Amino acid sequence: MNVLDIVGLYYHAWANKKGDFSGVPLADGFTFRGPVADFDDAAGYRAMAAQAGPLVTSFVVRQQFTDGNRVCSIIDWQMDLPVAPMTSAEILEVEDGQIVRGELIYDAQELRAAMAAGGD
Repeated sequence: MNVLDIVGLYYHAWANKKGDFSGVPLADGFTFRGPVADFDDAAGYRAMAAQAGPLVTSFVVRQQFTDGNRVCSIIDWQMDLPVAPMTSAEILEVEDGQIVRGELIYDAQELRAAMAAGGD
């Protein structure tokens, strides 16, 4: 598998598997940084994805750019929460066939407010 194939499994889990990352090759020490949460291992990220995934109602990778083992994706997504559709940029880094790092960038103010209100 090449870098784009591996990253494709990651986005397939968000878009089509409701956050089930069981088939995604995340390194055990996978680190993730985002505007809502950070993770320092694959287990924590998989648990979050399993909870958040069912709330994702639309997930489209609009564009991808590669730089060696790094892939930057522009994503349009929506959640079953009282928030507007969101656009984000995400950088994933792959080493030895596994995703080792991720960074998600977007304005999460509205999402944080909805989460604090319990999604009401």
